[in-house]
Amino acid sequence: MLLVAMAAVLACGDGDEPAESEGIRVLASLEIFADMVRNVGGERVTVESLLPSGADVHTYELPPSRVADVVRADIIFLNGLDLEEQAGKIARTNASGPVIELTEALAVRDGNPHLWLDVRLAAGYVERIRDELTIIDPDGRTVYEANAAAYLAELASLDLEMERAIETIPAEDRRLVTFHDAYLYLAQRYGLEVIAVVVPSPGQEPSARDIGKLSDTIEGVPAVFKEPQFNAEVLELVAEEQGVRVLDLLSDAYVDGVGTFVQLMRFNMNQLVEGLGGD
Repeated sequence: MLLVAMAAVLACGDGDEPAESEGIRVLASLEIFADMVRNVGGERVTVESLLPSGADVHTYELPPSRVADVVRADIIFLNGLDLEEQAGKIARTNASGPVIELTEALAVRDGNPHLWLDVRLAAGYVERIRDELTIIDPDGRTVYEANAAAYLAELASLDLEMERAIETIPAEDRRLVTFHDAYLYLAQRYGLEVIAVVVPSPGQEPSARDIGKLSDTIEGVPAVFKEPQFNAEVLELVAEEQGVRVLDLLSDAYVDGVGTFVQLMRFNMNQLVEGLGGD
């Protein structure tokens, strides 16, 4: 109730109307989605990420100070499928404009929300962004369609590059052990198999039995993969015992040298090829 009341006050305050130069005010839950919006919207949009880069999207609690941004946004893009949890609830409760779930019309597998890690499904996000921006800003249709077409072509090229790179990994080594269950779609698209995860979702703790099974599973695996925003101490300890390398994979958080969705996916491609013995 407090956040709703704050939002009502903010909505009535002075200075809410965007300046002409600001364009369409867009909020995206994650920086990777904000990057997609920038690629489509160009100079017609002003985009911010609702969550800070590196935050755990599953557990991050949006501070009350961000409610003003929610209220003032012309449109908000979420992933959906409960990925954003608390931040998503606040966006839906307090938004003045439409709140769009980018996964709404896509083929979801087992309720797993990480569809964007299959570049072909990420293209579906881009198409939805293009369509929704056109609805709220019809005058920008030509810009949105042209920008989206160029970006979709870039993604198609990236998808092919990833496919060819991962094909260089020996077939018997195309096995993934990851910290949490974020890479189902990536594995499905690029011919990998997820054989183990430490925890299904961040914030959970593996049992002693889980750790024992993990140790047995990773024996003989070239590498296992953690995510830099999560505490992966258990995975690192088990990997050390088995003499297995530990490398980073990214799901939604950036690291040094990675500042766009395309760079994130190319980082993952290179890590997989290096860790699993590709060329």
